[in-house]
Amino acid sequence: MANFKGHALPGSFFLLFGLWWSVKYPLQYLSQKANKKSHRSYCFQRVDAIEGGVKIIFALIGMLAEQFVPDGPHMYLYSGENHDWVKLMNWQHTTMYLFYGLSGVVDVFTYISQVVPRGLDRLMLSVAVFVEGCLFYYHVLHRPMLDQHIHSLLLIAIFSGACSIMLEVFLRDNIVLEMFRAGVTIVQGTWFWQIGVVLFRPWGGPVWDEKDHSNIMFLTMCFFWHWAAAVAVLAVNYTLACWCIQRCRRGGGEPYINLGVREQKCDTSSQAAFLNGSDEDCGGRRAAQVQQASPMTSFLGSALRGTFFFIFGLWWSVRYPLKYLRRKANAESQPSYGVQRVEVFEGAVKVFFALAGILVEQFIPTGPHLQLYSPKTHSWTDLTHWHYTTMYLFFLLSGIVDVSHSWLKLPLGLDRLSLSVALFIEGLLFCFLDYSDGALDHHLHSLLAMAIFAGALCALLEVFLRDHIILETFRTSLFLLQGSWFWQIGFVLFPPWGGPGWDQTDRSNFVFLTMCFCWHYAGALAVLAANSAASRCCNESCQLKFGDIDVELDCGMCIRRGNKSSSGALLPENPSDDK
Repeated sequence: MANFKGHALPGSFFLLFGLWWSVKYPLQYLSQKANKKSHRSYCFQRVDAIEGGVKIIFALIGMLAEQFVPDGPHMYLYSGENHDWVKLMNWQHTTMYLFYGLSGVVDVFTYISQVVPRGLDRLMLSVAVFVEGCLFYYHVLHRPMLDQHIHSLLLIAIFSGACSIMLEVFLRDNIVLEMFRAGVTIVQGTWFWQIGVVLFRPWGGPVWDEKDHSNIMFLTMCFFWHWAAAVAVLAVNYTLACWCIQRCRRGGGEPYINLGVREQKCDTSSQAAFLNGSDEDCGGRRAAQVQQASPMTSFLGSALRGTFFFIFGLWWSVRYPLKYLRRKANAESQPSYGVQRVEVFEGAVKVFFALAGILVEQFIPTGPHLQLYSPKTHSWTDLTHWHYTTMYLFFLLSGIVDVSHSWLKLPLGLDRLSLSVALFIEGLLFCFLDYSDGALDHHLHSLLAMAIFAGALCALLEVFLRDHIILETFRTSLFLLQGSWFWQIGFVLFPPWGGPGWDQTDRSNFVFLTMCFCWHYAGALAVLAANSAASRCCNESCQLKFGDIDVELDCGMCIRRGNKSSSGALLPENPSDDK
């Protein structure tokens, strides 16, 4: 249905499933973790079967609605009289519902039959989501620019969800993947509603200008605000689930929670899981804009952002080599309390930097001052400030996850996932900035986007390959590259000490800046190598000086090697230990 109701109906389906999963999976994970059970209970398996039945009902409702509305095709695919296809848009939506119905059927058969291979339900759901993405990709070809863009943003959530669900085939019951799936499903649901509101205006109002690039920039930011709201919903529901589990344990002698069913601990035989995903291992217009640029869209703005990334890159280039050398020397697989304190401190610094960036972007004299739309001019305010505010917002959320990771006992890897999402969103925001009449500006930020997306992929791999020194080193080098390249962008676009501006049409400038980008990365690798060598010398010096005391850069805590039962000691307790 090419109307508001046709978008609100699937949006409601996705939103209901996303909200349900955001409650179900935290309860399942926390209850099993509290009781040290490696198998999934019968109750949760029964809930999966009920989910499949609900999915079948929703899919049937969607197919019937698409086919038998008054202006629907009524099961006619081709008209012999007109020699033309009949309502292919409705048929595309019907096909989407069909695959979700098949996914529900597989869910039910997985529960009632032992013959169905484990993981087939996730594989079928991944196929259904992938089919949905392919249909929408060809759904908006040759449509107006605004229509294409708003549906293209939906594809980000769809294909990321398909990849996540495919991983669940092999990493079964992985809470990080399950929560990510719940988040992208919520985003799909709310964004379907947003598409309906923008394209069909159910409550009236002016028509959106299809050719205004400001609308494209606003909708890009709005999409990520939807994502931030989904993250907030996940955080609230996870916290409520954690509180519910703790309350029930205090009240009933550590009962086992199965979505409202309380059972005392008992030894019951159950089928062992075949795939157990471990959560613990794991020139004209542009020239005028440059001349009238505000401080945050000028050299100072680029330098501020570059400084943030460069500081984190320098810190990691010291910290990770020290952590690796200490872990290699002690053969310890579990992080010490001091390491956890350092990560909390890092998160707090990240929160501080992000808040500072948001406040500066919004409340400088020429900033928007939290005003998104101007009723006087009937247009958006300077959306570039809002783009950078959105970027800082997701790094703020990443810092909050870092700080609360040990306090709320969040799943291992969720901090890296939140950092990966923040980097991915940063890259997408730079992709959709307004680069009209600024080819050199576009080229500079395209090179930056390469470093950003590479960092996002690296952080995503760290979700599953925790404490991998190669990935940590690569991420560090990319942060150093981002920091120095932000400064380079400021020098090129907004020369701080005057001088002739760079010719936006000279291809030689493009060639030089591409080489310069590679030189920046070479410089980042040199800094990384120097700091790694210095860390090694520092570690060896500490071992020679203190003998059997291992010194680590973790808030001043020294841990005696070989004494597993004692906590960190700052000073020897016996005179015989002075040596």
